[in-house]
Amino acid sequence: MPSLVLERKIEQAIERWFSSGDSKPLLIQGARRTGKTFTIEHVGRRLAGDCFVKLDFQTDLAAIERIFSGASDDVDAIVARIAEYKRADLAPGDSLIFFDEVQLHEKALNALRFFSDSRWRIIASGSLLGVTTKKRSLPFPSGVRQLTMTPLDFEEFLWAQGERRMADDIRAHVETLEPYMLHEQALGWYRRYLVVGGMPLPVRRWCETRSMEAVAEEQREIDATYTADMTDPQNGISGISAKRIWESLPRQLLRASTKKFKYADVVRGGRRARLLEPLEWLAAAGIVSIHERTSDTQAPLTPYNDEEGSFFKVYVADTGIMFQKFGIDPALVLDVDARGAISPEFRGALAENAVMQALRARGIASYYWMPEGSGAQGEVDFVYQTPQAEVIPVEVKSARNVTAKSLRRLMREGSSPYAIRLSEQEFGRTVDADGNELRSIPLYAAHCM
Repeated sequence: MPSLVLERKIEQAIERWFSSGDSKPLLIQGARRTGKTFTIEHVGRRLAGDCFVKLDFQTDLAAIERIFSGASDDVDAIVARIAEYKRADLAPGDSLIFFDEVQLHEKALNALRFFSDSRWRIIASGSLLGVTTKKRSLPFPSGVRQLTMTPLDFEEFLWAQGERRMADDIRAHVETLEPYMLHEQALGWYRRYLVVGGMPLPVRRWCETRSMEAVAEEQREIDATYTADMTDPQNGISGISAKRIWESLPRQLLRASTKKFKYADVVRGGRRARLLEPLEWLAAAGIVSIHERTSDTQAPLTPYNDEEGSFFKVYVADTGIMFQKFGIDPALVLDVDARGAISPEFRGALAENAVMQALRARGIASYYWMPEGSGAQGEVDFVYQTPQAEVIPVEVKSARNVTAKSLRRLMREGSSPYAIRLSEQEFGRTVDADGNELRSIPLYAAHCM
């Protein structure tokens, strides 16, 4: 039985790049296991047919050493050796050559810049690029188009379930803010997304088997892969510290008072000087997202400047991977009647992590907001700016009871045109006595912000 093909939004960007005739190579980065290889190969064969050629840098390294043994700027000679190795007839303009996991060969990665403005169309994938390039002697290539691939967002998850009409209707209701007839069904799919997440293999296993145990098996394997990466002695970081940070994230996000990252919660007596480098490695690998604080109320928003650099939160890049780290039965999230058995902090952690994942998938840079001063009171979970320099506050509530004191304060001080409240409530809009507009958007529509 052939594997389910998951439709990804990045496919459209790849198609635009190919059809535009852009002569610059396209490099698709992202964390491991987000589906880069499968998607590029699927789209590449559709676009170029038999003229699509793949070099697997994980299994073909001996041949790749010979292919790139000559001058990096002689791209015609490189392509000639690729054609010989792959027994393929390659023609400029028609052929599409795929360098899979290009970061594994420094010279090949650097050679991408020489393919820029050449006759040849090159697409490449790269995992751990943010960390491997730190150790390389050659510079990161210039003249390269770059895209980042993230786990599936909730809309792509709906596509995988055959719910494209629901996905389209959700987008329409974000525009109108009118109540949605299938609100409860959409919430049900959203809760499923919280536990399955957006990594392609768990999503595919869910679609094919409807077994949460099969999903958890894939999630555990991905977790183990990430742990092996971060503890690899070749990384040049403290693998033990990176692993401890990774394991501390669930309890960091479960705090009722503040979810601000605390080094002391990683290891007793933990200090920034010891843990900052492995934390930055996890972020550069795409495994976690660092969410910094801002106290700004006007664009451009900037990180809060403190000497210790200790005002930030850390989220897991995929909510499904985070969920399996808690060791909670999925039924406690999926069954509305059973949800009382889990804490509001747990539900809040899942909701915030999912919103962070949605913003990252959209490429939206966000912060959490607190007023100036280390002892300041009040917090807004997310704030971002639009291209028109509008500051948009976003409050996340995991239950149907919602309040928005901090949200209204930021609206007042920042003259925001509107604020967004993400919760399990229906779509809606309210305007208070001061004229502040609050848009109510269900959590399942966070990807539409």
